[in-house]
Amino acid sequence: MKRLVSIILNFMIKNNVISKDTEEIEFYRYGIEITLSSLINIALISIIGIVTNYTFESTMFLAVFIIMRSFTGGYHANTYVKCNLVTSISFVILLLIFKIIRHVSLKSIILIAIFQVVTIVLLAPIENKNKPIENRTVYKIISTVLSVVLSAISIVLIIKGVDLGLIILLTLALVSIFIIYARFMKRGDFL
Repeated sequence: MKRLVSIILNFMIKNNVISKDTEEIEFYRYGIEITLSSLINIALISIIGIVTNYTFESTMFLAVFIIMRSFTGGYHANTYVKCNLVTSISFVILLLIFKIIRHVSLKSIILIAIFQVVTIVLLAPIENKNKPIENRTVYKIISTVLSVVLSAISIVLIIKGVDLGLIILLTLALVSIFIIYARFMKRGDFL
């Protein structure tokens, strides 16, 4: 990926899109790396969705995961390859859990919803050194409201027999697990 980023940067410099200023180049390098990594993640999840015949579910996973993570933060891998692997493996595990607990009781569904809402209310947002949070209160409110609203929507969908509700709820639970893991990593309890 570093080679591709360098090619893109050189193209931008050559065409006077950016200057040769080292600080500006590093800023764009980081932005290009994040963009490429995100596109790879989206492509991998989409491919997994197509291969497993869960295309719509993969789209819903991506929508909920990306939106929630942008406000809650959570575990961040230290390389783009690890990030892509962790996200893809997490999605596969989520699909396996989905298939196993598809017809779980409403009590269990409500417990999952309570777990993720409480986790987000108590622990989110988790700041990352590469993505500082300017206003924690705003992020806290947005992540809490999203968590409650998406949980309510998922429970209604599950009651109506729409499987997508469980995908939404499991994605919220996954985001919560990443939050808990990041919190323990920050404290040094998970090393």
